[in-house]
Amino acid sequence: MNHASAFVILALLLLGPLAVATIEHNIELYCLALGVLATLLGAGFTRELILEALHEPVAISVAVIVAALLFGWLRPGLDRVFERLRHRLSRPVLTASAVFVIASISSVITAIVGALVLVEVVGLLRLAGEKRVRVTVAGCFAIGMGASLTPLGEPLSTLAARALDLEFMGLFHLLAPWVFPGVLASSIVAGLFARGDYDEAPAGAHVSQTYGAILFQAGKVFAFIAGLVMISSAYGPIANEYVSRMSNDLLFWANTVSAALDNATLVALEVHSMTLPRAREAILSLLISGGMLIPGNIPNIVSAGALRIGSATWAKVGVPMGLVMLGIYFAVIKLMG
Repeated sequence: MNHASAFVILALLLLGPLAVATIEHNIELYCLALGVLATLLGAGFTRELILEALHEPVAISVAVIVAALLFGWLRPGLDRVFERLRHRLSRPVLTASAVFVIASISSVITAIVGALVLVEVVGLLRLAGEKRVRVTVAGCFAIGMGASLTPLGEPLSTLAARALDLEFMGLFHLLAPWVFPGVLASSIVAGLFARGDYDEAPAGAHVSQTYGAILFQAGKVFAFIAGLVMISSAYGPIANEYVSRMSNDLLFWANTVSAALDNATLVALEVHSMTLPRAREAILSLLISGGMLIPGNIPNIVSAGALRIGSATWAKVGVPMGLVMLGIYFAVIKLMG
């Protein structure tokens, strides 16, 4: 694929979801279509690429289905447990604890299901107005980071493990010492945002998913990852050429564009042939930046849609929180480097 075609497709990938609401709401299918186009304009389809695009999304798609079904079956019990906990713990403590637990297991239950559980918890916590938005945003930062620890958690982790040729626990060993402090900090912030009494608002409505909706969500995830595999393959040589010219520091801050573009897209383009320390810095900046705006991460999209949080409202909380976290992580990386 020549550089002009590559630039046009990348511009469509970056700007399409921002300019057209329909694309933003169907970013998975849009990504698949651009992946097919990039492949046709590049080296074309090969048997190996087709098999890889069909194989790579299977694990996370199955995980989405299984985890969503389990959540549906267990939710009545979860609601009863939460009702009891409300009588024993203050709302800030219960909020922080719930967010930390959800984020910590999101690499197993998947980020999508983690976001659905978060939405349910926000209702049980009797959160309303600005507090509901702030806790949701902080919770999605935590889930986005926590889901990165296994290839099952989210598309970013699936593609990162593939590009770096890591075994199942490889991402955990690479990222866990850096991710868990961020998850803990985001959980504490969520707790601080939730200060107040439980009776401030009525309970939120349950988030229910039919079997058809679960299968449809899994199909969209499958299409999204398949499209990113094709884009990654088509852009691999070009990405290596340009990314290799950037210093670690420049790449860390350049990745803030993932706030406006799902961070899985950028990880699919960037981490080929990287050393693990360089890849770790790039992935951390993508994980944090992805929480700043709604399109940046799957948990954001799921939660904002369920709770009807607008883009500008999300940005008022997500951008300052993300920039503070990026600054802290950058400083720590420099101190430890």
